[in-house]
Amino acid sequence: MLRETMAKFGMDVVDNWWMDLDEPARRDVIQLWREAALLHPVVACVEARFRDEMESEANPELWHDDFYEYLVNHEIYLLEEHEHHICTQHSAARAEVKAGAISSRFECPFFDVGCPMRKILALSPGKSVNLRIGFRRVQGAAN
Repeated sequence: MLRETMAKFGMDVVDNWWMDLDEPARRDVIQLWREAALLHPVVACVEARFRDEMESEANPELWHDDFYEYLVNHEIYLLEEHEHHICTQHSAARAEVKAGAISSRFECPFFDVGCPMRKILALSPGKSVNLRIGFRRVQGAAN
């Protein structure tokens, strides 16, 4: 699952780390992953977090076109109980998302009062949103 959600850039780091492990360490990692997956099944998702303008923006080294493609086909999770969609109808909206963040200054080019990105920003006025790939527990999974 990790390989499926990582962009090519990130996979080089993961692959190098894996190659440096000896066979017993690889078996230990696989066993740990299996045990964790049985106890707490997870799925990949896009996480969003509000940030103050003084904080740095999304990590451009980890945000990649592969992440963008994943994002436009899935919901984003801002808070545990909420899921939201993003806009890809206009190049200005796509540019924000491709950068891995939605700026607090983003304005809908269509002046749509129902703009999904403005709805997200309205939850915490004045703050931008960073996007990243994360993992969430499968709903209804045993604790």
